[in-house]
Amino acid sequence: MMGVLLLVLPGGLWAQNPPEENTQEIVALLREQNSKLSGEIRRIHREIAALRADLDKPDVNDIFGGIGYILGLCGVAALVATRRKKA
Repeated sequence: MMGVLLLVLPGGLWAQNPPEENTQEIVALLREQNSKLSGEIRRIHREIAALRADLDKPDVNDIFGGIGYILGLCGVAALVATRRKKA
């Protein structure tokens, strides 16, 4: 499989050496892009941390769900208590 891929590639793509005069410009461009990407990645990390902090806080549904759960348990306890009194 690899041999077939090597035969298909044109000779110019085997080994390309960039011109020496553009090397410094390419390095400067790559460093600039690297710093931009690093800044964007840091911003994304901060946003993810903020989203995780928001997810850890209980919302309205969680609060009402907890209240309903407690009232349901109290209702079951009241039912059991009234059945015991009748028996």
